[in-house]
Amino acid sequence: MEVRDRGFSKYTRLDRALELISSEVKEIGSETVPFHESGGRVLAKKCKSKSDVPPFDRAAMDGYAIQAEDSFGADETNPKEVQVIDSIEIGVSPDVQISEGDAAKIATGAPMPEGADAVIMLEETQRENSKLKILAPVSPGKNVSSKGEDVRAGQKILEAGRRLHPWDVGMLASTGNTKVQVRKRPVVGVAVTGDELKKPGESLDSAQITEANSHALEVAINREGGTSARIGKIPDDIEAIEEALKENTHRDMLIFTGGTSVGARDLVPDAISNSGRLVFHGVSIRPGGPSAFGTVKGTPIFSLPGFPTAAHISFEMLVRPALRMMQGRPWNKIRTELNAELERKISSKLGRSDVVRVKVKSSEKGYRTEPIRVTGSSILSTMTEADGIVVVPEDKEGFSEGKVVKVGLLNRPVC
Repeated sequence: MEVRDRGFSKYTRLDRALELISSEVKEIGSETVPFHESGGRVLAKKCKSKSDVPPFDRAAMDGYAIQAEDSFGADETNPKEVQVIDSIEIGVSPDVQISEGDAAKIATGAPMPEGADAVIMLEETQRENSKLKILAPVSPGKNVSSKGEDVRAGQKILEAGRRLHPWDVGMLASTGNTKVQVRKRPVVGVAVTGDELKKPGESLDSAQITEANSHALEVAINREGGTSARIGKIPDDIEAIEEALKENTHRDMLIFTGGTSVGARDLVPDAISNSGRLVFHGVSIRPGGPSAFGTVKGTPIFSLPGFPTAAHISFEMLVRPALRMMQGRPWNKIRTELNAELERKISSKLGRSDVVRVKVKSSEKGYRTEPIRVTGSSILSTMTEADGIVVVPEDKEGFSEGKVVKVGLLNRPVC
């Protein structure tokens, strides 16, 4: 698979690359954590409710608990009159029974008293001392939140593979799931190669550039549920790269950025091959074509381009799905999509998937999308300006102006 100084004779199709990755990536183990520490984690096991929610019949409005039949036929000209015999507050179990002609003032969320089957809102009543006039009819169950109305005990509430949102944590608390089994966070080692790279903030000579990829990739890893582990900068030396590979195979995954193309100093794929197995080198995507993937001692290793946009697109198309595979999450569709009309054409080449950064605009007729740029793997601003991406499949020569295309939103991942 030698490509240095010769170029790629063959590229692996994107769908085939993902198949190869999925055959090598294994799901990570699980651990049990308190529910209040589970936010952002991925469920390893489905959860069922341990209780009814709500746990009792309760008032859904401030008003009066009554027997609904006592309100039938009531209106402002012909009110029905009942006797107020008690007042029920939140957090107090009522010891009163509502019979025909009775009412109890009740607060939103308070338990319904025995015998009552509806709540008449305050706005539909007039009260004089203990006498209450009902000015509108209510049906049985009106303004009452029934026991188990939200969730029944034993009901499945959350599926395995779901990344937990704030409201999911609330559901766990409400249903008695005080401990929850979640996937461990994949620990991903991040290394960069390139003798020309300097740390952010350091002064640059004429041939040096600031290293930014590792910092951005660490944020991307953390956002996808992993934990980044900085390996640092590795010299453009094959022995040094091989040593870094071998020293970090205890990680769940490794990402190297830089040194993956076809130049004399692009040594990472060779180092992977020498240390383990190089599964593929060269993917039919643009940007990101020189990306490589392999394993060393069973640890998945990605070699991403050094140019910033190429590195991020390669992460989006190859590494994000792999991180999801590890956590038992859906990986075939990882971005929320919307349909949008192209404002100008996109040209592409058969046999290659072009990943086009686009802006999205809303109009009276729906969404419109404007391509920012197809080429330019070093132009990071095409990522910061983009709302999403449009992928031109390998069997298309692009999309014409006015074509309705699917836009994958970069900041809207699928759960």
